[in-house]
Amino acid sequence: MSDQEQLEWEARFGRLAAVAAFAAGFLLLAGTFLLQSIIDDRKRVEPLPDFLLSIDSSPGTMIASQVLLAVSALFLIPVFIYLFRAILHRLPTLPRWFVYLILIGPVFYAISLVFGAIDRVDVAHQFADRSSQVGNHCPAILGNAGDDCAHDLVADDVNPIAIGLSLAGSVATAFLFVMLPLRARRAGLMSQFMSILGVIAGALMVLRLMPLVPEITQAFWLGAVGALFLGNWPGGRGPAWATGQPDPWPTSAQRRGLVRAGGGAPENGNAPENGNAPEPAATAEPEPTPQRPSSRKRRRKKG
Repeated sequence: MSDQEQLEWEARFGRLAAVAAFAAGFLLLAGTFLLQSIIDDRKRVEPLPDFLLSIDSSPGTMIASQVLLAVSALFLIPVFIYLFRAILHRLPTLPRWFVYLILIGPVFYAISLVFGAIDRVDVAHQFADRSSQVGNHCPAILGNAGDDCAHDLVADDVNPIAIGLSLAGSVATAFLFVMLPLRARRAGLMSQFMSILGVIAGALMVLRLMPLVPEITQAFWLGAVGALFLGNWPGGRGPAWATGQPDPWPTSAQRRGLVRAGGGAPENGNAPENGNAPEPAATAEPEPTPQRPSSRKRRRKKG
């Protein structure tokens, strides 16, 4: 495919990919905050038991939030496909097996979210109904005993298929968040900031160090990618989007005109645009220094 044909394809499908990116980010935040809305701060109840009791109080909300997250994961497919094809044209060395991860990873992840929600609703009902005798602490709810009971119930309700789908899907999707932005930067399709932010979003998706931070970071990156696909980027997109070649993304200094894209003297410095050397400024003549009147002693002649 020629550069012109590739650019026409990107122009034709860029809007659809941008809509998918915006939808993925919006649904991710919607599902996350919908899930957070059901959590109550119950006294003498530890976080996990409180979460299970909240799920049992609103099982429909729990399932709805996970369905939103699953649909958000599916919207990642057109986003990654568009970015993958744009990178592949400019960097033919990009491994083509990435496309299989793009198709399989988000699908597995979406399925695991729905299955996990159904299992969690069942565990929450057993915990709230005190109908389980798993472990040594059930059917306790309050205090440390309730916390131990909740952990025993969650550990006992292990579904190998759901866990396998969740692990494979999340790792594959996180891998795409890391590798595609790095390759996009090499192809000149992303700035260094966007590339690093994608890596952070992928790492947080697996590590889960802090609540809400992975989802907010990922949603912000998706929104920025959508704007990039539409061409609504502050200061304009990199030249690779217009040439179809792996032209480097200009640095901030180059965008401000302080350094030429190919190196050399600053564009707004001493070198003018026409290439002629500037005329030397006229040397200012020094102002005459007023002379002090000589003293009377110097006026007298020595006899």
